[in-house]
Amino acid sequence: MQPSTKSIHDLEWPALTAHLAARAQSAQAQQRASELAPSDTLDEARERMRRTAEALRAARDGDPIPNGPLPDVTDALLRIDRVAEVTALELYQVREVIRTAHTIRRWSQSRKAAMPALAAALNSDPALDRLLATLDQAIDPDGTLADRASADLARCRRQVHDMRGRVVARLEEFMAKYAAVLQDRFYTLRDGRYVLPVRSDSHIRVPGIVHGSSGSGATLFIEPRPVVLLGNQLKVLTAEMEREEARVLMELAERCRNEIRGLEEAHEACVTADLLGAIVGLAIDLKAEAIEPEAEPVLDLRRARHPLLALTPAGVVPNDLALRSGKVLVVSGPNAGGKTVALKTLGLAAMMVRAGLALPVQEGSRVGWFDPVFCDVGDDQSLARNLSTFSAHVSNLAEVLRGVRPGSLVLLDELAGGTDPEEGSALAAAVLETLAARGAAVAVTTHYELLKTLAVRDDRFVNASVGFDLATMAPTFAVTMGVPGASSALAVARRFGVPEDVVERARGLLPEHAGSREDVLRRLQDEERGARLARAAVEDESRSITALRVELEAEKHALRAKERERLSREGSELAGLLRRAREELRDVQAKLRRKKVTEEDVREAERSVNEVAKVAALDGALGRGLELLKPAGTGRRAAKEEELRPGVKVYVPRLGNMVEVLEAPSRGQLRVAAGALKLMVAVDEVQLAPSAGDEGGAAEGGRGRDRSATAAAEAPGEMERTLRVDSNTCDVRGLRADDALGMVDTFLDRVLGMGSTSGYVLHGHGTGALKIAVREHLKRSPWVRGSRAADPEDGGDAFTVFWLKG
Repeated sequence: MQPSTKSIHDLEWPALTAHLAARAQSAQAQQRASELAPSDTLDEARERMRRTAEALRAARDGDPIPNGPLPDVTDALLRIDRVAEVTALELYQVREVIRTAHTIRRWSQSRKAAMPALAAALNSDPALDRLLATLDQAIDPDGTLADRASADLARCRRQVHDMRGRVVARLEEFMAKYAAVLQDRFYTLRDGRYVLPVRSDSHIRVPGIVHGSSGSGATLFIEPRPVVLLGNQLKVLTAEMEREEARVLMELAERCRNEIRGLEEAHEACVTADLLGAIVGLAIDLKAEAIEPEAEPVLDLRRARHPLLALTPAGVVPNDLALRSGKVLVVSGPNAGGKTVALKTLGLAAMMVRAGLALPVQEGSRVGWFDPVFCDVGDDQSLARNLSTFSAHVSNLAEVLRGVRPGSLVLLDELAGGTDPEEGSALAAAVLETLAARGAAVAVTTHYELLKTLAVRDDRFVNASVGFDLATMAPTFAVTMGVPGASSALAVARRFGVPEDVVERARGLLPEHAGSREDVLRRLQDEERGARLARAAVEDESRSITALRVELEAEKHALRAKERERLSREGSELAGLLRRAREELRDVQAKLRRKKVTEEDVREAERSVNEVAKVAALDGALGRGLELLKPAGTGRRAAKEEELRPGVKVYVPRLGNMVEVLEAPSRGQLRVAAGALKLMVAVDEVQLAPSAGDEGGAAEGGRGRDRSATAAAEAPGEMERTLRVDSNTCDVRGLRADDALGMVDTFLDRVLGMGSTSGYVLHGHGTGALKIAVREHLKRSPWVRGSRAADPEDGGDAFTVFWLKG
């Protein structure tokens, strides 16, 4: 059921639809926006709101519904359907509609999965694409028939053009020949014939046919006789051309007639897209949310704003408002404090959600289905109908009482005002009780004390108040649920200029209990305002703490990044020093071979290189510094000594994997097993996983924490070279394979214990069997991430260099 004309007028619905129409582009969409009415059914309202929600989401994601030219082709389609004559311009407009519909269809269908409601509403017949190609072929961009529309049309136009050229050439000859008797050197058309302007006193000198004269009679327009025959031929050719144009237009119109239903759907899709664009534009300007209507008649508006006031530069105070079927919201407080605004906000919310318009509320608000909506706001007195203010309100109340039913929304401003206060308040209470009993959701504004006290003894009634700041003598426009409001009539009178002595005299005339009641209500409002301000302060403080926490986290990450950058820079410098040291060592070795330096010089150079290598290595000082700067998040924690029992699985960051405890800790050291290897680690570097399920993740995290290392494992030839010295080389020459592999495992254990990441195995060449066994063993080792033959300067294929997982 549609709201009554009075309800639509009282809620200023036409003003809202005018704002909507102003945001539409085409005349059809503007008209439809101006005539927008709430849906008659809940299903229709939900479908409308789904379209609005999808269109609004697309616009906020930067992908709005496309638009294009949308001429009004309603009359043209009607004439096409009735086999009436159409013009090339009208067919051009039909073509533009098809083109816009094509663009909209492609956009909506490509997003069908995410936006099904829009895809259904904006769809059109793909078969129209063939008609679009035909019209593109036949009509030029200026809206005229193209020569390519038909071969006969092109021929006829060529003939007309040539004949017109011949006519003009002859006229120019005559203008030169009879220049003395012409009023001016030009030719013109009279009744479709080419003529020359000849002076009336000399027309006998120019043989031909007179087709008219000027207003003054001083000029005669004469078609020279030699041009008459050419003009006749031009007329015949022009008529033939026009017949061909009419034939082509009729043929194009027939093709359009065959697709008339598809054309009407395409036009409807374009208008719908334009209207949705206007709805989205209004929603964005209102900072509104698309709230899908619920079946239950309920209103729970969070930070709701009156849409018309929200569009003004001054804006409006947002308020929380709640109402449901069978309940009565009694809004009291001073005049001009926002009571009626709150009432209209409730009514507009119920109507907007039925019309598919987004609401200026906070996300999480709820709006149910109210039908019908009754509204009695303002003064309906009428001298013509012999109605006073009170009698007009009573007449409206009678209509409401006749039509109200469960699920109705009733909005009453100053109920039963304009009469004796005692009788008026009694009538108001009776009406409200009746409406609540019939299952209506009722919101009423009042100054009657009887209505304010109903909430105390009847749980169907809920008080709300609008505030008045006595310090500034101005309303706050804030609605407070659960608290009745003081009318503050004397304060309002003072604010609007009533003399102070009059106000004070009025205060003296008040009954004592009236003053006490007003004071109590004001104290309640002040206390509630204080509580609200305190809550706001706590929320502000919470937001500030959250913002500070975010800022501190960002600063911490920035400092970590800066420190990583510094360590990386220093690491690069150390790597440079290491390269130079290696070069110096090679020079020393070369000189040694030439007997120019002592063995002590070589050992000193080796020590220098090793010191630099330890610092620059991934598990050296620099590597550990970078490790400390990596973000946490594995869920592990430092292990306590009493938790480190034999058999417990722990994680060692230096090794990058899980190990098993073999013995209880002693003197800060812990003996663990990493596969076949047994080694000692410090207790303070051991981490305990929170659960067995995390072990795999921990191990995975250890393996994934250095992607460059993983890449290097896959391509060992690209790893950082480590200079071979005696301390990082295991010599297994002359040993059997089994003994050699056992010695290699022991050497790996020692290298891990030293904190190094790489080493060499010297196996020599021989038959190659020992070399193959060593290299296969290293590939299978869980602790080795890569291995290959050593570089020529480090011994070549007689050595195998390996890198440990770190």
